Amino acid sequence: MKVIRRLSDVNINDDTGVALGNFDGVHIGHQTLLVNLVETCRLKNLKSVVYTFSNHPRAFTSENGAPKRIMNLNKKISTLGELGIDYVILVTFDEFQMKLKAESFVRDILKNTLKMKSCIVGFNYKFGYKAQGDIHLLRTLSKDYDYELNEIDSIEIQRQTVSSTNIRSLIRDGNIQRANLFLGKKYSINGQVIEGKKVGRKMGVPTANIKLEKNMLTPSPGVYLTKVNIDGRLYDSITNVGYNPTFSQEEINIETHIMDFREDIYGKNIEVHFIDRIREEKKFPSVTELTIQLKKDIALAKNFFEKRQFTIW
Repeated sequence: MKVIRRLSDVNINDDTGVALGNFDGVHIGHQTLLVNLVETCRLKNLKSVVYTFSNHPRAFTSENGAPKRIMNLNKKISTLGELGIDYVILVTFDEFQMKLKAESFVRDILKNTLKMKSCIVGFNYKFGYKAQGDIHLLRTLSKDYDYELNEIDSIEIQRQTVSSTNIRSLIRDGNIQRANLFLGKKYSINGQVIEGKKVGRKMGVPTANIKLEKNMLTPSPGVYLTKVNIDGRLYDSITNVGYNPTFSQEEINIETHIMDFREDIYGKNIEVHFIDRIREEKKFPSVTELTIQLKKDIALAKNFFEKRQFTIW
């Protein structure tokens, strides 16, 4: 898969099928759309293209800024590659993109630059200046610019629409099992292991402290069952997300205790896959009582993993 970050660098000689969207989280609705794209391109001998942005449009257009990311950019790119996409056009949403008229986007970028013969979008896709373009305009323009249009309907699970917005709400509420159902895989956080205050080590429960990228979503504070990917290998773990109220810390921390693990991983990038929430974060009267609770959490987690086999998908 080739990633192109500037429109001026696009040099695609084949006709293409193009998927349009933000694709944060690459949830099961996105996956359905993208699998449809790849299959359509295979049948029609087209190259598959995803046109998306490196930043969220609302970072540029909304006073409230962009929503927190479910998935970091590198993870999104690698996930698109795993789905068999040929090209990802990953441009910055800037003033040019913001002011681009809807028909100009279709004519100048999708047709003239990307040689689009097939377009696929979600049911609620909006584009162009002030989001004036929609599925109806795309259908109208398809006659003028000679492309076919495929629309993917919404997917509902237990009477709730699968969307990035709803998934963010589930994760913020700590409802990881339902979020994973909507994502079609385990929700995860990537980050570099950094040196912490070594409080866990002193209690006999060493943890890997993860440095979060800016504007990344975090689950509701609490203790979670997790799997950690280190150098391509998965380890059983529990992860605390929160402010360590027993020690009165002010910044949110993500600390993972990796079971039966003794290696030095400072500076390494790891990925923590969230399975379920064990309990809420709470303030303990003493370090001793916190240590006792952590030992109980670990015992519960070990029992859980002994009885079940898990994959990240």
